[in-house]
Amino acid sequence: MVTTRSSDPLSIKSETSPSQDIVEKFIQLLSKSFTSVPLTTAFVSEIDQVPPSSNHKTLTSERLHKHFSLGIPAAAKANILLLHDDAFNAAALIEPPDFCGVPPSQARRNPGPILTEWRTIARELKAKHLALPDSGPRSWDTPAAPSQSSGGPSEDPYPSNFNKDASVEIRPFYHIALATKDPSLDPAKQEAAFKALLSPILEKAKEEGVPVWAEASLAEKKDEYEKLGFRVAEEVTVGKGMASEQGWPTEGGTGVRCWGLIYDDHIQ
Repeated sequence: MVTTRSSDPLSIKSETSPSQDIVEKFIQLLSKSFTSVPLTTAFVSEIDQVPPSSNHKTLTSERLHKHFSLGIPAAAKANILLLHDDAFNAAALIEPPDFCGVPPSQARRNPGPILTEWRTIARELKAKHLALPDSGPRSWDTPAAPSQSSGGPSEDPYPSNFNKDASVEIRPFYHIALATKDPSLDPAKQEAAFKALLSPILEKAKEEGVPVWAEASLAEKKDEYEKLGFRVAEEVTVGKGMASEQGWPTEGGTGVRCWGLIYDDHIQ
C-alpha cells in the first residue's frame, strides 16, 4: 500500500490487496452513487429482465450492491488497485499496466445483448486508440496488454484471439475501471475529492510514459474527466433499439451514449 505525499489535500491510499472491509466500503459507495448511471442501469435491467413497459425510476442501492458484489471482490484478489481516501469520499478501481486477473466487467457468465455489445465496443475502442505499430512476429503471441487479458480463472474471459492483429498491438496503460465519489457531498467537495483521488495515478502515468483510459456514460462524468486533462477519444452508442438514453429497456430506444476518454498529452 502506498500513500500520497502529506502535502496533498487528501491522503489517498492505493491498495493492491484490499481487505474485505475496504472492498465492502467501496461497494457501498458505488451502490449509492450509481443509481442513475445509464450503462449500469442497462446492464442491471437486462439481467433482471425488466420489461420495457415498466414505470422506470432509479435502481435501488440494495440491487446495485448485489450487482457490484459479483465482480469487484474477484478483481480485488488480483493486482488491481483500489484507491480511496480515509473517509471514502471518493474511490476508484484501477487496472495497472501489469494487471493480470479478472476484470470486473468480465465477471458475469452468459451476458445479455447489451453487455455483450459493450464488451466488444470497449475492446475495439482500446484497440483503436491505444494502438502502437506492430513490432514484429512476436506481437502475435503477446496479449494486447495485461489489463486486456485474463491470467486467472474467469467466467467469461476475453476471446483467445483478441489483439491477434497483424497491424496493431496495444500499448501498456492504466485503466480506470470504476471511479466515483460520495453523492451526499456538496459539488465542490465532490470535485475536490475526485481530483485528489485520481491525481496520483495521472502523475504515475506521466512518470512511466503511459496513457490512462476511462469510460463514461454520464455527460457529467465525461466533463469531470475532461477537467482532469482527459480528452474524448470517441463517442459511441450502446443498446440502440433496446434501451433508452437512461439505460432502461425501451423498444426502439435511442441507446446509451458512452465516451471513451484518454489521458495522453504527456506522450510524444
